[in-house]
Amino acid sequence: MIATLAGTTSYTAPGATISSRALSGVSTPEANVPEPSPSAGDATSTAAPQDQAAQSGNGRLIDLQTFTGASNAPDQEGEGEPTDPSGLTEEERAQVDELKQRDREVRAHEQAHAAVGGAYAGSPSYEYESGPDGNRYAIGGEVSIDASPISGDPEATIQKMEVVKRAALAPAEPSPQDRAVAAQADQTRLKAQAELREQNTEEQQAATEGGAAGADEGQSVQQAGRAAGAYAQAAQAIDGIVSQINIAA
Repeated sequence: MIATLAGTTSYTAPGATISSRALSGVSTPEANVPEPSPSAGDATSTAAPQDQAAQSGNGRLIDLQTFTGASNAPDQEGEGEPTDPSGLTEEERAQVDELKQRDREVRAHEQAHAAVGGAYAGSPSYEYESGPDGNRYAIGGEVSIDASPISGDPEATIQKMEVVKRAALAPAEPSPQDRAVAAQADQTRLKAQAELREQNTEEQQAATEGGAAGADEGQSVQQAGRAAGAYAQAAQAIDGIVSQINIAA
């Protein structure tokens, strides 16, 4: 069975949705707009300024230089946010910094799994998010690990499950999924330990029965030897008696 060691994949950086702002127009306060000359004789002289000015909604003339300066300056609501040399706003820079920190944490987490898992662990895979700077940052990841028992070898299974558990708990902050894999490895190890005890008990019983059978066989041999010795002694005694009879005759 292939288990999965995974960190938390859900992540939302501050200001993740950044809307681009465009300056649609700036109105100049009425106090800064010069009043038109009340003299009717100045009608000819005001024609030229009209060629160099823009007509406002209230019919007043707005000096183009004043209009341009107002358009380039940020308004009181902060529509022209200051940017750093990279072209990012302060809010976007904060988002990039947090994405970089998250990327480092995720990679360290998954690489710890892979390093401790060794031959039983796969290579880390990551989930990415693009930052305001155009770069991709890892915000989640996972490592597959072989947590299956070794058939017919409970002792090897115990050793393997110890490695799997260490790999699952290797990161500084194991995820709930990591802890679930560690608990599963513990259960498999306990089962293998029970199988190993049963196997050892059977081997001891077989050895005991074999020793008893050998002892019985030894006793039988000893008894046969004693019987043969007694028979030989009896035969010698008989031969001695027969010899005496022959001599007497």
